[in-house]
Amino acid sequence: MSRKRIALACAAVVVGAASVAVPVAANAGEDGGLGATCRITEQSTAWWASAEISVANKGDRPVRDWTARFELSQGQATIDNPWAYELRQDGKRVTVKPIADRADVAAGATRAVKVGINPAGKAIPKISGCKATGPDSGSGNGTGTDARVPADSGSFVKDHAAVHLMWKPPAGAADTDRYEVFQNGKRLKTVTGTMTDIEKLAPGTRYTFKVRTLRADGSTSGFSKDIVLTTHAAPGQDAAKPVIPADLEATASGPYQATLRWHPATDDVAVTGYRIYRNGTRVQEADAKADTATVSGLTPSTAYRFKVTAVDASGKESEPTREAGVTTAPAPGGGTGGGTGTGAPGDFTATTSTKQDGPVTQHYLNLAWSVPRNLGQITTYQVYLNGKPAQTFMWGTATPVLPVPTTKGTREVLVGSHPGTTYTVKIRARLGDGTWGAFSRELTVKTGG
Repeated sequence: MSRKRIALACAAVVVGAASVAVPVAANAGEDGGLGATCRITEQSTAWWASAEISVANKGDRPVRDWTARFELSQGQATIDNPWAYELRQDGKRVTVKPIADRADVAAGATRAVKVGINPAGKAIPKISGCKATGPDSGSGNGTGTDARVPADSGSFVKDHAAVHLMWKPPAGAADTDRYEVFQNGKRLKTVTGTMTDIEKLAPGTRYTFKVRTLRADGSTSGFSKDIVLTTHAAPGQDAAKPVIPADLEATASGPYQATLRWHPATDDVAVTGYRIYRNGTRVQEADAKADTATVSGLTPSTAYRFKVTAVDASGKESEPTREAGVTTAPAPGGGTGGGTGTGAPGDFTATTSTKQDGPVTQHYLNLAWSVPRNLGQITTYQVYLNGKPAQTFMWGTATPVLPVPTTKGTREVLVGSHPGTTYTVKIRARLGDGTWGAFSRELTVKTGG
């Protein structure tokens, strides 16, 4: 079957001194029940902008594997949810893909992806050439995945001569289905379960695997996405740790990011990647060819310490570089992301209301606030009543899962059945880097009589 196309309507809003909205790019369309929009959200500045990509599935089956692409006039793009999406930037070209099956688009649903853009004070960014493609399927020759083909589910390297492949069955799979496993394009085996070991491999060698469903009637599905694994070096072939990466430098890339640069490490066999630590905690990894990395989700006007290690094919980790310190820039305009303090919720209001619980009248505080901007995805807030923590709100964990607020948040707090009671109330947010932001302004409210 041919590759499906998702057309994206891509409109960017830029804000200058006079706050004039300027359209950057626009194109739209729909194919095979898939559609999408791409736009710049909130108020963009020369220090920070936010883009939102929304993929809509108007078909009758889930979409598992899709790719969104756009051209960025300048700056560095980052993803707000790196656990669910993979973002790659090659010059001005930016690609966003879901990781495994963590970002399926259900039938009749829309999935929004937030992308941060750091122009580092050079100019307000623009987006062009915005588009997306859906999965290949059906022919058995494609490398994409959708709901009708198996999906990788955490395959890993066991040692220098073996790997362990794991996959999820496609939608509608029957108990009688089997799976064909291919190694470097050649069929290797047929299995009945959804995992298998591949043994007698060469040490320190890169292999490409893929899986397809073999149905009881003899028909086959399309192939899974390629599963690429590199075996460890053989014992004795990789006796030494990698040499420490040299000359680590850290530079603030505006208020919310830092850019790290280092000289590549060496190893007696091969360096396979780098690990990046922030304030002593590992926060991300880079591939073997990298000599730079961008760490996002930071807080304005905050000091951070970074170090980097190298990892070789046998899993050995080098000693860390010397720590490189950096302090992020203040938020644009002297603010700190939407409130009166660093990461404080802004426009905080509190009113009272009542509800009947049988014969008892219960009193509530109705809270509303502006979500702190450009500090990563914020899913957790803490409410203080009369100076003490009273309740913690979390989005994205309940059933059904509620959408995480991105601009305005609201919640009600039950305070009891006593009328005429005065409370002081304030809230704070857990920011994208895991730290608590500053409190909102504190308000005084009184329940009704």
